[in-house]
Amino acid sequence: MKTVNKVFVSRKFICSPAELFDWLVQPELIAQWFGPKHLIVGEVHSNLEVDGQISIELKKANGSNFFIKGQYLEIDKPEKLVFSYQYSDLQNPPPESVVTIKLKALNQNQTELTLIQSFEQIPEDMPSRKDAWNHMLQVLENQVS
Repeated sequence: MKTVNKVFVSRKFICSPAELFDWLVQPELIAQWFGPKHLIVGEVHSNLEVDGQISIELKKANGSNFFIKGQYLEIDKPEKLVFSYQYSDLQNPPPESVVTIKLKALNQNQTELTLIQSFEQIPEDMPSRKDAWNHMLQVLENQVS
């Protein structure tokens, strides 16, 4: 059996690639869609330049919090975004990864988003990674529409 260390997700949005790109990088927009069902987004910081940092605070119901942090590795607005992805302040965090998002205009008002999250080491909860992205992208689709 082949070992898979990548998550692939594809979804269509009713908007332009430029509009969707903004939802992926602007802190006030990220805060409206990012995060698993059981967490609340706190502060979001994004320095949109190569080597710039992104930080997303996630709050648990018990009041504790942790962060998803990364560094922008490639920015080709509005077609491609690549960033590192790691957890901070979390016990037993999943391994670090790289997220690649490609946006392709299907017509004037429809964009296909393809997301690939690549792990060097396979996380124990690998199946839930795709579920988490699907949930977040569904929330994003509802916001954009």
